[in-house]
Amino acid sequence: MTGERAPGRWRREELRHSRPGFRIPWLALAGVAATIIAATTLVAGIGDSLSSRDRSAGRLLPLQAASPPPAAAPGRVAPGPDTPAAELPPAGDAEPPETSASPESRIHAALLRLRSSVYQGVAIGDVRDDVGLDLTNVIEGMLGRQWSPLDRRRADVAYLQHKISTRTREGAITSGRAEQLHLILDRATGG
Repeated sequence: MTGERAPGRWRREELRHSRPGFRIPWLALAGVAATIIAATTLVAGIGDSLSSRDRSAGRLLPLQAASPPPAAAPGRVAPGPDTPAAELPPAGDAEPPETSASPESRIHAALLRLRSSVYQGVAIGDVRDDVGLDLTNVIEGMLGRQWSPLDRRRADVAYLQHKISTRTREGAITSGRAEQLHLILDRATGG
Protein backbone atom coordinates (compact mmCIF):
# COMPACT_ATOMS: atom_id res chain seq x y z
CA MET A 1 0.00 0.00 0.00
CA THR A 2 1.21 3.31 -0.95
CA GLY A 3 -0.53 5.47 1.60
CA GLU A 4 -2.76 7.20 -0.90
CA ARG A 5 -6.35 7.77 -0.17
CA ALA A 6 -8.98 6.15 -2.21
CA PRO A 7 -11.04 8.59 -4.20
CA GLY A 8 -14.24 9.70 -2.44
CA ARG A 9 -17.50 8.23 -3.34
CA TRP A 10 -20.78 9.95 -3.80
CA ARG A 11 -23.06 9.43 -0.92
CA ARG A 12 -26.73 9.34 -1.33
CA GLU A 13 -28.94 11.35 1.06
CA GLU A 14 -32.63 11.32 1.22
CA LEU A 15 -34.46 14.62 1.44
CA ARG A 16 -37.11 14.96 4.03
CA HIS A 17 -40.52 15.21 2.56
CA SER A 18 -42.87 17.79 3.94
CA ARG A 19 -45.75 16.56 5.90
CA PRO A 20 -48.63 15.54 3.80
CA GLY A 21 -51.60 17.90 3.98
CA PHE A 22 -52.34 21.58 3.34
CA ARG A 23 -49.85 24.13 4.68
CA ILE A 24 -51.18 27.66 5.23
CA PRO A 25 -48.91 30.56 4.26
CA TRP A 26 -49.65 32.77 7.27
CA LEU A 27 -48.06 35.93 5.90
CA ALA A 28 -50.11 35.84 2.71
CA LEU A 29 -53.26 35.18 4.71
CA ALA A 30 -52.57 38.19 6.94
CA GLY A 31 -52.07 40.40 3.84
CA VAL A 32 -55.37 39.27 2.33
CA ALA A 33 -57.18 39.94 5.61
CA ALA A 34 -55.69 43.45 5.89
CA THR A 35 -56.70 44.25 2.30
CA ILE A 36 -60.27 43.09 2.89
CA ILE A 37 -60.56 45.17 6.07
CA ALA A 38 -59.17 48.29 4.35
CA ALA A 39 -61.49 47.90 1.35
CA THR A 40 -64.52 47.40 3.60
CA THR A 41 -63.67 50.50 5.62
CA LEU A 42 -63.20 52.57 2.47
CA VAL A 43 -66.44 51.41 0.85
CA ALA A 44 -68.40 51.89 4.07
CA GLY A 45 -66.98 55.40 4.54
CA ILE A 46 -67.70 56.56 0.99
CA GLY A 47 -71.08 54.87 0.91
CA ASP A 48 -72.08 56.57 4.15
CA SER A 49 -71.16 60.02 2.90
CA LEU A 50 -72.94 59.54 -0.43
CA SER A 51 -76.12 57.93 0.84
CA SER A 52 -76.52 59.86 4.07
CA ARG A 53 -79.96 61.30 4.60
CA ASP A 54 -78.42 64.32 6.35
CA ARG A 55 -78.62 66.99 3.63
CA SER A 56 -78.28 69.98 5.94
CA ALA A 57 -76.56 73.11 4.66
CA GLY A 58 -73.46 72.49 6.77
CA ARG A 59 -72.88 68.96 5.47
CA LEU A 60 -70.88 68.74 2.25
CA LEU A 61 -70.18 65.76 0.08
CA PRO A 62 -66.48 64.93 -0.36
CA LEU A 63 -66.17 66.54 -3.79
CA GLN A 64 -68.04 69.65 -2.67
CA ALA A 65 -65.71 70.07 0.27
CA ALA A 66 -62.63 69.78 -1.94
CA SER A 67 -63.73 72.24 -4.63
CA PRO A 68 -63.59 76.02 -4.21
CA PRO A 69 -66.85 77.93 -3.90
CA PRO A 70 -68.13 79.65 -7.04
CA ALA A 71 -66.68 83.14 -7.35
CA ALA A 72 -69.08 86.02 -7.69
CA ALA A 73 -68.32 89.38 -9.23
CA PRO A 74 -68.30 92.26 -6.74
CA GLY A 75 -71.83 93.38 -5.98
CA ARG A 76 -73.45 90.20 -7.28
CA VAL A 77 -75.03 87.28 -5.54
CA ALA A 78 -73.20 83.99 -5.92
CA PRO A 79 -75.61 81.37 -7.25
CA GLY A 80 -76.14 78.74 -4.61
CA PRO A 81 -78.44 75.79 -4.22
CA ASP A 82 -81.00 77.94 -2.37
CA THR A 83 -80.87 80.95 -4.74
CA PRO A 84 -84.06 81.27 -6.80
CA ALA A 85 -83.63 81.77 -10.52
CA ALA A 86 -85.31 85.20 -10.32
CA GLU A 87 -82.43 86.58 -8.20
CA LEU A 88 -79.69 85.51 -10.61
CA PRO A 89 -78.35 88.07 -13.10
CA PRO A 90 -79.13 87.50 -16.79
CA ALA A 91 -76.60 85.36 -18.66
CA GLY A 92 -75.76 87.98 -21.30
CA ASP A 93 -74.86 90.60 -18.68
CA ALA A 94 -71.42 89.15 -17.87
CA GLU A 95 -69.37 92.07 -16.54
CA PRO A 96 -70.50 95.67 -17.01
CA PRO A 97 -67.74 98.22 -17.60
CA GLU A 98 -66.70 100.09 -14.50
CA THR A 99 -67.01 103.78 -15.35
CA SER A 100 -66.85 105.21 -11.82
CA ALA A 101 -63.50 103.62 -10.93
CA SER A 102 -60.16 105.31 -11.51
CA PRO A 103 -58.19 104.35 -14.64
CA GLU A 104 -55.48 102.71 -12.51
CA SER A 105 -57.96 100.49 -10.69
CA ARG A 106 -59.73 99.62 -13.98
CA ILE A 107 -56.42 98.54 -15.51
CA HIS A 108 -55.52 96.51 -12.42
CA ALA A 109 -58.92 94.77 -12.35
CA ALA A 110 -58.71 94.11 -16.10
CA LEU A 111 -55.28 92.53 -15.71
CA LEU A 112 -56.64 90.22 -13.03
CA ARG A 113 -59.59 89.25 -15.27
CA LEU A 114 -57.22 88.83 -18.22
CA ARG A 115 -54.94 86.52 -16.25
CA SER A 116 -57.95 84.43 -15.21
CA SER A 117 -59.19 84.27 -18.81
CA VAL A 118 -55.74 83.16 -20.01
CA TYR A 119 -55.71 80.39 -17.37
CA GLN A 120 -59.15 79.25 -18.50
CA GLY A 121 -58.08 79.38 -22.15
CA VAL A 122 -55.06 77.20 -21.47
CA ALA A 123 -57.19 74.75 -19.47
CA ILE A 124 -59.71 74.22 -22.28
CA GLY A 125 -57.23 74.43 -25.15
CA ASP A 126 -58.09 77.88 -26.53
CA VAL A 127 -54.59 79.13 -25.68
CA ARG A 128 -51.45 77.09 -26.34
CA ASP A 129 -49.50 76.26 -23.15
CA ASP A 130 -46.33 78.20 -24.01
CA VAL A 131 -48.34 81.24 -25.10
CA GLY A 132 -50.35 81.09 -21.88
CA LEU A 133 -47.12 81.08 -19.90
CA ASP A 134 -45.77 84.01 -21.93
CA LEU A 135 -48.94 86.09 -21.49
CA THR A 136 -49.09 85.25 -17.79
CA ASN A 137 -45.49 86.41 -17.32
CA VAL A 138 -46.25 89.71 -19.09
CA ILE A 139 -49.40 90.21 -17.01
CA GLU A 140 -47.56 89.40 -13.77
CA GLY A 141 -44.87 91.94 -14.68
CA MET A 142 -47.52 94.57 -15.29
CA LEU A 143 -49.25 93.76 -12.00
CA GLY A 144 -45.90 94.17 -10.26
CA ARG A 145 -45.55 97.68 -11.73
CA GLN A 146 -48.93 98.90 -10.52
CA TRP A 147 -47.49 102.18 -9.21
CA SER A 148 -45.99 103.19 -12.54
CA PRO A 149 -47.41 106.25 -14.36
CA LEU A 150 -50.73 105.90 -16.14
CA ASP A 151 -49.14 106.49 -19.57
CA ARG A 152 -46.75 103.60 -18.98
CA ARG A 153 -49.61 101.32 -17.92
CA ARG A 154 -51.63 102.24 -21.01
CA ALA A 155 -48.57 101.47 -23.16
CA ASP A 156 -48.34 98.08 -21.41
CA VAL A 157 -52.00 97.39 -22.25
CA ALA A 158 -51.37 98.35 -25.89
CA TYR A 159 -48.36 95.99 -25.92
CA LEU A 160 -50.55 93.18 -24.58
CA GLN A 161 -53.19 93.84 -27.25
CA HIS A 162 -50.50 93.69 -29.94
CA LYS A 163 -49.08 90.45 -28.47
CA ILE A 164 -52.55 88.86 -28.38
CA SER A 165 -53.19 89.87 -32.01
CA THR A 166 -49.85 88.44 -33.11
CA ARG A 167 -50.41 85.15 -31.29
CA THR A 168 -53.91 84.89 -32.76
CA ARG A 169 -52.52 85.26 -36.29
CA GLU A 170 -50.00 82.51 -35.47
CA GLY A 171 -52.88 80.24 -34.44
CA ALA A 172 -51.75 79.96 -30.82
CA ILE A 173 -54.95 81.62 -29.53
CA THR A 174 -58.41 80.87 -30.92
CA SER A 175 -60.29 83.83 -32.38
CA GLY A 176 -63.08 83.57 -29.80
CA ARG A 177 -60.65 83.66 -26.88
CA ALA A 178 -58.68 86.50 -28.49
CA GLU A 179 -61.88 88.51 -28.87
CA GLN A 180 -62.62 87.97 -25.18
CA LEU A 181 -59.09 89.03 -24.18
CA HIS A 182 -59.29 92.16 -26.34
CA LEU A 183 -62.69 93.02 -24.85
CA ILE A 184 -61.26 92.81 -21.32
CA LEU A 185 -58.39 95.12 -22.27
CA ASP A 186 -60.70 97.54 -24.11
CA ARG A 187 -62.80 97.92 -20.98
CA ALA A 188 -59.64 98.69 -19.00
CA THR A 189 -58.68 101.62 -21.19
CA GLY A 190 -62.24 102.83 -21.64
CA GLY A 191 -62.15 102.26 -25.39
